[in-house]
Amino acid sequence: MKELKIRKLGRLIGPYPYNPYFIFLIFFALFLSRFSPVIPTQPFGLQRWLTTAVVLSLSLIPSSLFALIAYIFQKYRPWSSKNLFAYICEVAIGQSALILCAPFIREILRKFYHFNFQSPLTLTPGFFLGSLMIALIMLALMHKAERKILDRLDLANNLVSKLESERIGLIHSDEKLRRHASQFLHDRVQSDLMVVGMKLKSISKQTSPEVSEIIEGAILRLENTRASDLRNLIQILTPNLEAGGLHSAFDVLLEQYRADINVTVQIGKATEGLGSQVLLGIFRIVEQSMLNSLVHGPASRIQISVNTNSECVTEIIVSDDGPGASIEEVVTGVGTAIIDSWVGILKGIKEIDSAPGHGYQLRVTFPK
Repeated sequence: MKELKIRKLGRLIGPYPYNPYFIFLIFFALFLSRFSPVIPTQPFGLQRWLTTAVVLSLSLIPSSLFALIAYIFQKYRPWSSKNLFAYICEVAIGQSALILCAPFIREILRKFYHFNFQSPLTLTPGFFLGSLMIALIMLALMHKAERKILDRLDLANNLVSKLESERIGLIHSDEKLRRHASQFLHDRVQSDLMVVGMKLKSISKQTSPEVSEIIEGAILRLENTRASDLRNLIQILTPNLEAGGLHSAFDVLLEQYRADINVTVQIGKATEGLGSQVLLGIFRIVEQSMLNSLVHGPASRIQISVNTNSECVTEIIVSDDGPGASIEEVVTGVGTAIIDSWVGILKGIKEIDSAPGHGYQLRVTFPK
């Protein structure tokens, strides 16, 4: 039982990995708090500012020395970092360095400011062992505090990774559903419309001229639907950006809106040279933003701008003249989730500018 307690105490003492930056900050704060009482004793003005500078410099000396020793041991130690005895010796060396600094600091404070700095670090074995134990406990507490911070950072990183995975999953599911719908329209609906048209043609030859005229009109309507409307819908679901480019895909997308809305599009030449996956992301962002402008507007005028500058940073701006809303009142839904997912995939930044009576603007920027 006693041996178990000793082992538990040993694990509490260490060894712990050093964080020189954290050690520096903690010891700097410790020594600054001990030396700072000399500052109020000086008169206001230049003298007090100079004293503050001296106190800061004196606090830097031992804290920097301890952090430097920790850094050297952390990087260049020839023995195992899991050796408790070696770890205690390392901390003792750091304490010895502080002992060497103490008389120098005490003399400066006494000579120039008549401040009697009482250092607990002396050469007597009792005080040295006591201060060594305090240093070990401080390092243990620092490590545990750092561990908590790192655990929270790991948790935050895991949440971010999970969010990115969910966003990618959403995009993959959305694109898969679009491909299936496009394939169904292409393979099944188009062929069915063609078969229906052929049967109607065969029937029209066996009927009166009046009925035949009606059937011919129906056949023409079916053919227009198959050759135009259905083809455009398939291209919107799965745009062929490698063949037609972004401008052609936008023409097909916006054709269905231009009868009711004034839409202007400006696409930079450099943007067309981006990869097909990036162009698809731009297309989906604009597509969903257009739907948002129509559903949550309604808007009568929409301006779309896509440009890539010389530093390969692409900027997408979609603005409308809808009623607008305060940022807190902007409604989010599936369309916003798709936009956010593509922004995340493209490693971009999304900005929304909207106010009641001043329309809505979406701005997305992302690097190459």
